[in-house]
Amino acid sequence: MNDGQPGRPRLGFFAICLAYCAIIVDASVLNVAVPALRAGLGTSMAGAQWVLDAYTLPLAALLLTAGALGDRIGLRRLLLGGIGLFTLASAACAAAPDAGALIAARAVQGVGAAALLPATLAIIPHLFRTPESQGRAAVAWVAAGAVAVAAGPLVGGALIGAFGWRSIFLINLPVGVVSIALAAVSITETPRRAAAPMDHVGQVAAVAVLGLLTAALILGGAAGWGDPATLGALAAAIAAAAVFWWWEHRTRYPLVPPSFFAVRARTVAIASAGLMGFAFYGTLFVTSLYFQQLRGESPAAAGLALLPLTAGTAIGPLLLYRPLARRFGHPVLLLAGFVCCAAGTATLGWLGPHTSYAVAAAGLLLTGAASTMSFSALTSLLMSNVPAGQSGLGSGLQNTTRQSGALIAVSILGSVLSPGLGGGRLGVAFVIIGLAALSGVTAGLVAIREPQPEPAAA
Repeated sequence: MNDGQPGRPRLGFFAICLAYCAIIVDASVLNVAVPALRAGLGTSMAGAQWVLDAYTLPLAALLLTAGALGDRIGLRRLLLGGIGLFTLASAACAAAPDAGALIAARAVQGVGAAALLPATLAIIPHLFRTPESQGRAAVAWVAAGAVAVAAGPLVGGALIGAFGWRSIFLINLPVGVVSIALAAVSITETPRRAAAPMDHVGQVAAVAVLGLLTAALILGGAAGWGDPATLGALAAAIAAAAVFWWWEHRTRYPLVPPSFFAVRARTVAIASAGLMGFAFYGTLFVTSLYFQQLRGESPAAAGLALLPLTAGTAIGPLLLYRPLARRFGHPVLLLAGFVCCAAGTATLGWLGPHTSYAVAAAGLLLTGAASTMSFSALTSLLMSNVPAGQSGLGSGLQNTTRQSGALIAVSILGSVLSPGLGGGRLGVAFVIIGLAALSGVTAGLVAIREPQPEPAAA
């Protein structure tokens, strides 16, 4: 912060965690709301997927620009603008008269979330000066998100049961107002790097890749995988990806500098974020449908049933991670997290209409605790391998891949389950999630072989 000490670091940290929690709650609440949305708006599974993905798509695609933009214009300015837009869009979601209006408002929500999310992590090194305090803050940041994930389905299910689905958007309004007020008085502006031209071509290509891929995956479940529209969208997504790769290696000011991935530990951390995003949010999406559609639970009961998954996310950063990281290091915990996630997914693969809830609870708890163990590890790995001048870019990349994982998970798994959860389709969904977890195990093995520049941060 402007070469001096930050104004009120603890209050500022509380403000960024509050804003971070708002967007995490929003994502987790909507998974429980899928059946209520379909009934209330009279839409199909594909329509419900678009309600979820209309938020995640701009969030994932624009995080790349937002992270770098924060380094250019100042992270405080980016944070306050993002919170304001997210809060206003939440009000529009609550007032939406139909599915189309809700999808449009959700997209604006995603833009606001894309602005504020990278700032919440990138501001930490400016609030706290020592590596130890930064490490503690990073783990606390993960823990705050974990608490938000835990509260989301539980609070959301209760709100839907009592007041309807619109109420889940209204909870963002007081949170947004308070976080803006606290951030405005406690966080001073961060240093700004010399402005460089924005990579408009790369940004458009990134949006095109994610948008076309999402459309192809949703169309695959709704119209069929051999449908010309599905194949056309998939081919266009591949072409856009090729353009993105080519342009990023050609332009002088790339959206994603290829040199960023010259350090293998960064690549492992970024890839792990996407895989864990897929595994966790895929599990949340599938099990939300499982409890409500296959077991006939109400939204409130489903939120309660999901508590081992969502509350389990708080166990890793709050109770286990710091002492284990001091003893074993971040790479070992990254690997252990993905191994436990794979075990949890294998357990959930046994679920059926009459399976004992104890089986579901065990699998959900394993997956929940493992997800934030891995996320804490990859966050610490990334922060220790990214120079301070690229903290916004690193945060943006990490969250981009995490949200992209969630986006692709909802698109793929929603298409698999579009006809229903019977006929072995539930098992197929968990096999797909398991493959993502096993890919994460591979990433963890690579991380263990890499030398680390810093000792494990507490």
